[in-house]
Amino acid sequence: KKPFYRARPLWLVPFVIAAALARGMTLAPRVEVFTQLSCHKVFRERPTHSVYQGETTTLMSTFVPLDPLSPQLFPLSRFPGDEEDDTNDPMQVPSRRCISDPAVQAGAARLQTLMMTTMGLLSAVTTGWWGHFSERYGRTRVLAIATLGLFLTDLTFILVSAPSSPLSHHGHTLLLIAPVIEGLLGGYTTLQSSTSAYISDCTSPGSRAQIFSRVAGITYLGFAIGPSIGGWLIRTQPFSRHESAKHTSKTPPTVTCVFWVAVVFSFLNFLLVAFILPESLSPEQREKARLEYAKLGSNKGKARAYDTEEQRDSMDVTDTPHKGRNGFVGMLSGVVTPLSVFLPVVTLDTRRMRKTTDWSLTILAAALLCHYLSIGLYQLKYLYAEHIYSWGAEQLSYYISFMGGARALYLLFLLPSIISVFKPKRQTANGKPDRTKGKKAPITKSQLAKEISFDLKLAKFSFCVDILSDILITILPIPPYKKPHMTVSGVKKRSKWAGEMLFVLASSLSSVGSGVLPSVQSLALCMLQVRKLNTAEGVQPESGVGSLFGAISVLQAVGSAILGPILFGLVYSESVAIFPEAVFVVAAGILFVGLMSLMLIRNPGGPATTRPGDRGKKGKDKMRSRKRVDVERGRSRVSKDLRGG
Repeated sequence: KKPFYRARPLWLVPFVIAAALARGMTLAPRVEVFTQLSCHKVFRERPTHSVYQGETTTLMSTFVPLDPLSPQLFPLSRFPGDEEDDTNDPMQVPSRRCISDPAVQAGAARLQTLMMTTMGLLSAVTTGWWGHFSERYGRTRVLAIATLGLFLTDLTFILVSAPSSPLSHHGHTLLLIAPVIEGLLGGYTTLQSSTSAYISDCTSPGSRAQIFSRVAGITYLGFAIGPSIGGWLIRTQPFSRHESAKHTSKTPPTVTCVFWVAVVFSFLNFLLVAFILPESLSPEQREKARLEYAKLGSNKGKARAYDTEEQRDSMDVTDTPHKGRNGFVGMLSGVVTPLSVFLPVVTLDTRRMRKTTDWSLTILAAALLCHYLSIGLYQLKYLYAEHIYSWGAEQLSYYISFMGGARALYLLFLLPSIISVFKPKRQTANGKPDRTKGKKAPITKSQLAKEISFDLKLAKFSFCVDILSDILITILPIPPYKKPHMTVSGVKKRSKWAGEMLFVLASSLSSVGSGVLPSVQSLALCMLQVRKLNTAEGVQPESGVGSLFGAISVLQAVGSAILGPILFGLVYSESVAIFPEAVFVVAAGILFVGLMSLMLIRNPGGPATTRPGDRGKKGKDKMRSRKRVDVERGRSRVSKDLRGG
């Protein structure tokens, strides 16, 4: 009987919920802090910690995207302000002239972009290293370090937004130091990769698309609910000491309380992973990973085989394969080196008994990068709806709540149900489904081939639905009042409502396309297991999981936080006056390239269908034939009777 205190995905549920809520509820208050600091710099006003009482909180919440890694786009010019231009009181928000000033908006956007870009670049450089570190010293230790980085970032925003803090006058400097600390400690990408690695450690080998889908659904649910909780905290101020300290018509509510709640969530998560969460890697697995890393980190002449344990223990574990590389070369090496797990390898084809080159993970990485690049479109959907359909804060809030809820429901309930019904069941030796509890038999390559085939079909389906969503938005008719020869007075409300409903339905299909990430993560794990089985005997199929998810997080940081927003931002700014649907055309093209990449993947475990020689066989003969697929070498079955019998 398994002990209760053991590594299992259930331990991560409160951790993932708290991390997503803390991240989601602070996105809008962060933008308010950026605006106040920019206003202080332009008009020489003291930065305040308050927001406008009214529509400001709701409006900021509606523009919060579901992906916390992408730069946030907020139409700051639409924020209401005081009608009067008196801003002598530091407890009041900046005046309407300050908020609507283009220089203030440009400064806030510049500060925000600089912070997000710095965090994205450092996360891309360090995530792969932290993935290798988790292999050697444990997943929980890396989760604690990444959570500490998030805790320090929110604490920095408290010091900047609190008017009584002596550091509030140095807000620009502190906000540039915060992403450096968070990025060096891994950031949110390391948190996600370590979570996925922990799940893969404590689940059975094979397809894990179902559990990855549920975890992604919990994350998106937190991102959708978090902004609403933050708005409620700002509006009600439940933690004010005195009733007089609560906001009135002259003292707007503060955003500091939101950061305090986020800090509490991050601190509780830190305690959970540091002292309560059981480690998923055994001491033997960590020791073996440290020895392998020491071999890779040795200099020339030290990478040979060692005969004794004393020689291996005497190696310097702190040496790295890139020792001595500094500057731009070292930074570029930090980004590229973790991606080496995606490089093709030479494997042994047990069917044809010859060596082949396995490109499956390389092509899969290209498809995943296309998916992460398309994520840069998410923020521009809100600006597109505002531009084409003249939506305000209320309409956008309904739209984003609907999209977030649809994505969370699909990943939490619908996709896991589909997987449980259509996923190939693992069978025992007599051909019956394996329903035994406890530790199961080691998975074979033929079983992995079936699960790879299933995950590959699921990923292709998700790509197709995502492409269909972008195509439908592109071909939707433009509202008549957006055409030059039409006036608003000639527009029927029914046609406007129909166009908006078509846009919502077409864009909601992208929720079904959100199954790309869990299916590709599961697919990459299965391919890694097949690669380990093909390369050498005695190698654990589950080794290298941390490095794999570290490499996936590097692709996420580069694609969704750096290249994607820059690409779609440039396309939208250049084409919005002529053809605003151009961003959806570009996104569909990128996703089509990713789909074609998936089409080129050859199942590394071999064909998952029944072999032609097995179609006429039944019972034990058929099972014997299946077993022969996983036997690399063995005695020849040709008769050796010299008498010819």
